[in-house]
Amino acid sequence: MTKKSMANHVLAPRIKKLLYSNDRAINELLLVDRLQWQRKTRIYLDGLVNYLKRLMLGYENEEVEGLVNKMEVLSGEIDFHLCAGRMNGMLEIIEELCIIRFGSSVEEEIVVGFDDDVETLLDQLTQVSIKRFQVISVVGMAGLGKTTLARKVYRDPLIEYHFDIRAWTCISQIYVKRDLLLGMLSSFIYDLTEEMYKMSDEQLGEKLYRLFKGRRYLVVLDDVWDCMAWNDLQIYFPDDKVGSRVVFTSRDIDVSSHVGAARPAHVLRLRTTDESWDIFQMKVFRSGICPSYLEPTGREIVKKCGGLPLAIVIASGLVKNQSSYRWREVALSLRSFMVHDPSQYMGTLALSYNHLPPHLRWCFLFVGVFPEDYEIPVTKLIWLWIAQGFVHDQGGSRILEDVAKDFMMDLIKRSLLMIAKKRADGQIKACRIHDLLRDLYALVLEDPTSPTTRKHEMRLNLPAKTIHSGLSYPFELGKVLHESGLVFSETYKSLRILDVESIRISLFPSDVVQLVSLRYLAIQAHDGSPQASISNLVNLQMLIISSRKNVVVPKTIWNMVNLRHLYIKSGENLIEEPCLVQATENDDDGGSRLISLQTLSQVSPHSCHNIFSRTPNLRKLVFCGPLISSQGDLEFPNTNSLQNLKELKLLNTVTYPEPTRSCNPIMFPEMLKKLTLSNIGMDWEEMWTFSLLPHLEILKLKFNACIGGRWEASDAEFVRLKVLKLQGLELREWVCWRDTFPVLQRLVLHHCLKLKSIPLDVGRILTLEIIEIRGCSISANSSALKIKEEQESEGNFFLNGEDTTRLDGIYGESFSVACFYCGDLFMVGSIIEAILRQSSLDSILLAPMLNQLSRSVLYV
Repeated sequence: MTKKSMANHVLAPRIKKLLYSNDRAINELLLVDRLQWQRKTRIYLDGLVNYLKRLMLGYENEEVEGLVNKMEVLSGEIDFHLCAGRMNGMLEIIEELCIIRFGSSVEEEIVVGFDDDVETLLDQLTQVSIKRFQVISVVGMAGLGKTTLARKVYRDPLIEYHFDIRAWTCISQIYVKRDLLLGMLSSFIYDLTEEMYKMSDEQLGEKLYRLFKGRRYLVVLDDVWDCMAWNDLQIYFPDDKVGSRVVFTSRDIDVSSHVGAARPAHVLRLRTTDESWDIFQMKVFRSGICPSYLEPTGREIVKKCGGLPLAIVIASGLVKNQSSYRWREVALSLRSFMVHDPSQYMGTLALSYNHLPPHLRWCFLFVGVFPEDYEIPVTKLIWLWIAQGFVHDQGGSRILEDVAKDFMMDLIKRSLLMIAKKRADGQIKACRIHDLLRDLYALVLEDPTSPTTRKHEMRLNLPAKTIHSGLSYPFELGKVLHESGLVFSETYKSLRILDVESIRISLFPSDVVQLVSLRYLAIQAHDGSPQASISNLVNLQMLIISSRKNVVVPKTIWNMVNLRHLYIKSGENLIEEPCLVQATENDDDGGSRLISLQTLSQVSPHSCHNIFSRTPNLRKLVFCGPLISSQGDLEFPNTNSLQNLKELKLLNTVTYPEPTRSCNPIMFPEMLKKLTLSNIGMDWEEMWTFSLLPHLEILKLKFNACIGGRWEASDAEFVRLKVLKLQGLELREWVCWRDTFPVLQRLVLHHCLKLKSIPLDVGRILTLEIIEIRGCSISANSSALKIKEEQESEGNFFLNGEDTTRLDGIYGESFSVACFYCGDLFMVGSIIEAILRQSSLDSILLAPMLNQLSRSVLYV
């Protein structure tokens, strides 16, 4: 269990002792010392309100102010008798504030009831007396939490310390040996090189063997279905008698005997009633506490899940943010099932699908077309949904991409999608679908007798086949393109999506333009420049090109009025202008204005001086090319007119011999929120100019964005900056104060090898949530630990950090110092228990606890 989820798990019963104590217990306390009970209860409630106020620092608005005021009123009304209705009201306010502060979805994996399993596996993995190589198996039915347990152990600090190298890969029913080898290598090599992708399977295996040789390593093979994968991989695991281990998870207990496991398989059990209830509460409520009026129905729902964690998680998704009527409806329809036969609980999974509104059914089913265990890029998924026609304009100012993102978050909240990766700014980068839900997908689409299928008459234009490295749709067209054949056929005349980015071809295929119904086109070509006839694709919304050569986009692109995203993934690319005459604001010629275009990436600044009047609704823009003038100034086309631009990346390709200077902030659009600089070579003293961008929330400085050994940022104030990422910089000394970044939430440091330390004042920023360090010096890691220790000395035990080491260019897992919400309430819970345990508790004993609380609250 993570410390964040543990906070919920421990906190919930303690708060409930105060919130839901019955009148008899309260009256007994009152008989002992009525005034003292009232005084101590008042102290607690005042402390709780003050805690909530500090918790919401940096998130103040009218809604938050109203909720806090309402909390003060309710707490003020609680006198000698605790009213359940008022306590439920207070709990609902706490829940709303937690949602505003931390988001509505509880994203961390819930690990409840695994304590004994974790300890057992840790002992088996780290036994120093057993030097020989060992295989350890974890088995159990689908949905029991095998992967969750393995991931918990894999990330345990003891494991990180004990093993020199760790690797993780998913096997699945259908696997490709090459993908497994690359997956293990990518676990501890930060960036796989192009040369490695060109290696044969034998060369990759030999490289893996050499990296493991002589070192104590741990490999996790997740979701093993039979011994074939083990037969393919075992030759790459040397036994140097240093205590190396392989852990695999499987649904089949017989696999353990076939792979030569060192001991009998570790079989997972179902969760107990109390464990199941804890999982349910933590998934449904941000505070981890179920209001009293919902608890009987909630427990009925949990009981019908039979102790299966996956079923509990899916059931929680059905009732999250729903009315009490919906809870009762779910409790009645969630039928009991036989836990030993997965087919018996498919009806429970189907219930989750049947409760989806129609627009989410289409989106959920489409996710099933991706390969098993595939991490689906969120941006790609959203664009595919739009191209498929699942997302419709809802009126107002919201664009389709925002609506689609809401759809995705709704599926995550319902536990039908799982978060696979996050970006440095905390946003979701990739998601995935659980194996059991893939089974549900197959049931709905393939079983003609299924009541679900008959009821909803699914008609989805979905691919029947995929290939291992990503979505290839249609599969047979990918094969034709790879063999340089013609793709046009009457069969594909109505095709909306052609995604063959996973298949390398030589030239952009000219006959693709005959597929006039296309809305989404993704191509990987050695020469990816499209022909002028690309404009025949009048319905195209997304054009994604991967190319070895710089791409030239023809001027006919300006006739494609439905184009929403032009995304070229590499190179210094040119986009031709339609004519020499610049369009005016009153220009109604749809052929020269791409009103719907939101993404333009990545293009040379030389081709963008006269086009922004034709792209008024751009939201993301990536420049790649020469960005430094002959005088050493940052120089790029003026983007000030792009009032909808939220994200700008400046990737310089020509270095300047001296430190460069920044540009006038007026060059940037006023509403810019995210800025990335790479290879600009700017003097650190110029960084203050970016503090003048009034809405900047995310700043990423990558690969010599700034040069010089010292950054003194004390003179600037980045008033709205929430995320700061420093990557691949030569920085040695960094000086700043907490007022420099007053609302900073996330600090990410990657491969800043010379940085000596993190300024201690960073740890005093009230809004700070996470410091993540990867591939930095030992002294920088130590400074992060010092920040953690300093905060703990002040009573803040939120921060959790583990060291990471550099081993011959191979980097381990990211070092992170994470601030977890509600940690201070452990102390509040102690106060509650003290109040309820003995109403005559001496105030002298209570004072130190309140003092500890008041000091720790300062560092939320």
